[in-house]
Amino acid sequence: MIEHSQNYVIMKSIITKSDPEQVLSTGYSKQYRDKPGYIEIAETFAITRAMSFLGILLEDITSAEEYKELDIPVHKVNGKDTSNGKSRYDPFEVDDLIKRVGYAPHVAKLDFLWKANKQLIDQVNKSNDLSTYRRIVDTFENKRAEIKKHNEV
Repeated sequence: MIEHSQNYVIMKSIITKSDPEQVLSTGYSKQYRDKPGYIEIAETFAITRAMSFLGILLEDITSAEEYKELDIPVHKVNGKDTSNGKSRYDPFEVDDLIKRVGYAPHVAKLDFLWKANKQLIDQVNKSNDLSTYRRIVDTFENKRAEIKKHNEV
């Protein structure tokens, strides 16, 4: 527990090797006291964040509120076709995806982003905009190579 005030609690989770000085991953969570079990919720979120950053969890566990605070657009992924039969895509969504790929800390996050945005990637491919499709694929491939190279060091 980092902080416990009248309004909220901040938890921190640290994943280390057998040597506590070798930190592999950390995760934080802030929960307001207006929820029952807020301490347990904060603890769980901090642990799952640390696990996600380490690549153990494949899901994106960042809340919509946190994305809003970071000024990152949130796109719901529900597996349904939202294209209304059109093959045209939103170029801002492509730019946002490429930006998020650039921030991916590990291969598991890349895999998650690919799966979560498969509909958008397919729309780009179906629209015959080969340069944009290639840009997406190249961004994923280059980031994967960068992560692999970084992990070899």
